[in-house]
Amino acid sequence: MKKIISSLFVLLMCFSLYTNNANAGDRMILVERFTSSTCYPCALANPTLDAFLQNADPNKLTNISYHMNWPAPGNDPMYLINPTDNNARRTLYGVNSIPDWFFDGVINVGTSQSALQNAYNQRTDILSPVSLVVTENTSGNQVTVKADVYCEGYLSNPNATLQFAVVEKVVYYNGTNGETSYTYVMRKLLPNASGTLLTLLPGDRVTQEFTYTMDPAWNPDLIETLVFVQGRPFEILNAAYVTRDFNLVSSPGFKVIEHGVAGSGNFEVKIPQTADGYNSPVTFTAQVIPATPGINVEFTGGNTISTFPGTLNAIVTSTAGVPVGEYQIVFTGTNGNGVTHKTFTNYLVGKNYITVGNNRPSLSYKVDGVEYTSSSLYSWDINSSHVIEAISPQTVGNNRYVFENWSNGGNQSQTVTINSATSNYTANFKVQYRLLGSVVPAGLPVTVNGSGTFLDSASNNDITLSAVQVSYNGKTYYFSSWEGSGSGSYTGPNAVANITMNGFIFQKAIFDTIDVGITNYNSQIPDKFSLYQNYPNPFNPVTNIKFDIAKSTNTSIVIYDMLGKEISSLVNQVLAPGSYQYSFNAANFPSGIYYYRIKTNEFTDIRKMILLK
Repeated sequence: MKKIISSLFVLLMCFSLYTNNANAGDRMILVERFTSSTCYPCALANPTLDAFLQNADPNKLTNISYHMNWPAPGNDPMYLINPTDNNARRTLYGVNSIPDWFFDGVINVGTSQSALQNAYNQRTDILSPVSLVVTENTSGNQVTVKADVYCEGYLSNPNATLQFAVVEKVVYYNGTNGETSYTYVMRKLLPNASGTLLTLLPGDRVTQEFTYTMDPAWNPDLIETLVFVQGRPFEILNAAYVTRDFNLVSSPGFKVIEHGVAGSGNFEVKIPQTADGYNSPVTFTAQVIPATPGINVEFTGGNTISTFPGTLNAIVTSTAGVPVGEYQIVFTGTNGNGVTHKTFTNYLVGKNYITVGNNRPSLSYKVDGVEYTSSSLYSWDINSSHVIEAISPQTVGNNRYVFENWSNGGNQSQTVTINSATSNYTANFKVQYRLLGSVVPAGLPVTVNGSGTFLDSASNNDITLSAVQVSYNGKTYYFSSWEGSGSGSYTGPNAVANITMNGFIFQKAIFDTIDVGITNYNSQIPDKFSLYQNYPNPFNPVTNIKFDIAKSTNTSIVIYDMLGKEISSLVNQVLAPGSYQYSFNAANFPSGIYYYRIKTNEFTDIRKMILLK
């Protein structure tokens, strides 16, 4: 679509703040140049591009230069100061030789004047679907950049990247290729070369802000911030620096009108900002594209804005006979000096913009049998029918995604009939995390129940074993403890591991030939709580601790040394009524006197035991 609005803040004395206004022209074409101070063919070609840029309207054409470390000797300082960002843009386009130039990311242009002019002619009349409002706040050597991105046009693939580029307008350096000055050198990409991912739907506004520090190698008087939006796969949708006159903004992004009846839509055209000292009135005209009988545009309060900022109102009307279609309403503003800018909005007759996607990026879904992995925007006729299908389940690594519902409450696969009110269908998925388990030593005929399954995120689960005592190779193995890894996992002696699925969890069950677990050795229910003397006593290194639980209660048994310091927690769980025995292995403790204490809600007792090695 159109207009670009920016404000730049510069340092005056210690700190100051002022606003400039970015170009509101139809499109600022961005030329991306790949070059090097060691490249002789670049030295021959660059003057042609520099002259072309110098003679062009700066509101409609700009450039950025990425420097490479080849050919030999590969010592270009503009590359060496930031190889990461330079290489990333080269990789994006698959550049393997220089000079190499791209117009708006989609035209790989030659190095002749005629090739440049042809590429310019192909792009300059294409209205941009996005507008940018850019501000900078400079304090000392800190620069904060803010961009508001407005989507006002239809993008079949609404996924895009917002890129902030710190650019030095000219760098002076004696290159081995004979060049001594290099224009619009990329110094830094914010937040990094990957930019910020956006989903741009008509009427959306997205705000992003970053702060960077001036590098001592840069000339701060020549630093500018270039902001551009790059669509999929490579098209640059618009770019922004500052304005020299006035800006245009229109809203809303589109209106939906039923087919077969007369309709109308109200729109606003604004000049939100002007350049410092600007005072020339702007007169507007309107055009319908494609020109269609029955669609008319009228400025309801006059067609001139003479005070700034300013707004005028327009009403678009259509008769019942207007065919189904998408119509662009293009507003052209011209000032007293003949400077012209355009903005446009969309008038949809018998159509609507429909977004289909998932609540989780990169998951697949189908529209009319075609599979997609990112949100898509469709221009569909009202009353047309389409099949949308959520694919479930989908597994990505240790995560599984399970369909829950569509935003309209429809089935996993459903046929939707398009109307003027509904504009979005989102498939909602819940996430599950994988649980894996193992047994040590390996080979024991024991399994971790549920190992390999996926459990709901944030769910609480009890993980058990197929057996806690098994015979293997002539020995009897007893469950000893769990070792868990992952957020929400369990590590401890309880045979039942209680876990919370905050992510992937791995539970390892450790067995030993010495039973260090708790067993219920008597089927009779005791009539009182008791703690018995351990046996054998003295012991080395295993002893048995027996106790009675008269009724279900939380029970803890703790071991203390002679100084009263807790050295081991044997039991800490709710036990049913019964007579229990715990086999305590003190192999890791020195000889000495120890105490063991039982504590329940209704009973506490303590006894002494002697470890003698």
